[in-house]
Amino acid sequence: MEENKITITTPDNKEMEVEVLDIFNVVGYEGKDYIMYTLGEKINEDNEKVYISILNDKGNNTFELLGISDEKEWEAVQQAIQEEIAREDEMNNE
Repeated sequence: MEENKITITTPDNKEMEVEVLDIFNVVGYEGKDYIMYTLGEKINEDNEKVYISILNDKGNNTFELLGISDEKEWEAVQQAIQEEIAREDEMNNE
């Protein structure tokens, strides 16, 4: 699998490279892009820690990650992820 990496700037102006797992939209929150990414931090032998943020494209190939602080928005994001996992499982079982 080809790695898809982008460089982001943190709020304290540090640049870091993250591996993008998915960029997606959520029904009810149109106009926002959400990003699922990893920093390569191992949880165990087979899994890495995964983060989800709002992806703000600032132009000129510059991105800002924003936290999801609204509980209803976070629930909608989690639901969208679960639906995507279910679709992928269904496609893999066909």
